[in-house]
Amino acid sequence: MSAPANRPDDAALAEFRHRVRAHIGYFAPPFAAREGRRAPENAEQEAELRRWFATLFEAGFVGGDWPVEYGGRADHHPLHDRIVSEELLRARAPRPVDQVNLAAHVLLQFGSEEQKAALLPPIRRSEHVWCQLLSEPNAGSDIAAVRCRGTRNDDGSWVLTGQKTWITDGHWADMGLALIRTDPSSTRHHGLSAFVVPLSAPGVEVRPIRTINEAIEVNEVFLDDVTIPADNLIGEPGQGWAIIMAGLDFERFGIGGNVILLELLIDDLVTVARHATLDGKPVFEHEDIRQTIAELAVEVEVAKAFIDDHVERMIFGADGVGDGSIAKLSFAETYHRVSAYGTELGAMVCTVGADDSVAQAKQRLRECWLWSRAYTVSGGSSEMMRNILAKRRLLLPSR
Repeated sequence: MSAPANRPDDAALAEFRHRVRAHIGYFAPPFAAREGRRAPENAEQEAELRRWFATLFEAGFVGGDWPVEYGGRADHHPLHDRIVSEELLRARAPRPVDQVNLAAHVLLQFGSEEQKAALLPPIRRSEHVWCQLLSEPNAGSDIAAVRCRGTRNDDGSWVLTGQKTWITDGHWADMGLALIRTDPSSTRHHGLSAFVVPLSAPGVEVRPIRTINEAIEVNEVFLDDVTIPADNLIGEPGQGWAIIMAGLDFERFGIGGNVILLELLIDDLVTVARHATLDGKPVFEHEDIRQTIAELAVEVEVAKAFIDDHVERMIFGADGVGDGSIAKLSFAETYHRVSAYGTELGAMVCTVGADDSVAQAKQRLRECWLWSRAYTVSGGSSEMMRNILAKRRLLLPSR
């Protein structure tokens, strides 16, 4: 399989990586990213994050895949996105809000010229942070089961009513990409429409949900007869399912970069083990612990190998049916197992370190463990991924 004609050579990719690292070193906020605590905790952090995200857009490190007329780069390649993601993770720098990228690609693919002109520039300036108004109570990952209603007025405007839940970044977002049922007689993925919903609109109420690690990452959003103009409809009425699915497909590319999180987890696990004793002897002298860590490290390498191959095949447009589900499932479940064991190990051993690196590693493992179940749910739960694989990859009957 030959590379695409515009694929950068190794020297060009190395030069791009160097520029990304230099940008992060100069512009990144003065606080590290923490798993499960990606949203700003105060107004000062929010201002820092918006400034930081704007520099990434301005440098072309984020949004480089947009059409050039909307700010993208003519020399962009998907591997650039992966390098940016990897370097942000390695530097523990705050990562751009995923929902912003999804909304931008929905607008680029389905938005009108007026919508693009009005909504894309504020994204690049980080004046608009977006959230996804998809999940609902009693629906969860099954977004085809949404019940939020949209009714069209005689003047073409829409009235939206209902509740969305588990809305990441909703408490500081400016705009929402909403999936709404506009045909009351429809079921499942039929009769759904996609809308742009300003979170400041009258009738929108956001209620933060405090997570198990005492952070606010997700929210409930209530739509109480929210009136929005006709031009806030994206695409055509009833096209919502296709629009949202196209946007969610874009998220698959993010998995490739996130695999670095698994490497960082193993690094933290090994750091704890190297400075730990149990029953009066070093942890690595306990065969069962040594074996478990080795097995987890192998599992990480397996996940990385599949995801690396998956990303390469996506670049060529040759990914197989269900590959995205396998990649997402592999990443999420491995992330959970490594962080859970690391937290357990850190709690049961005695650690002694010359600096605070061991304490930081233990804290990161614990925070990752507390957040790990979110990875097994967000973007499609592990159960949904297995269902997709059973139907599409293994061709098993639904019943």
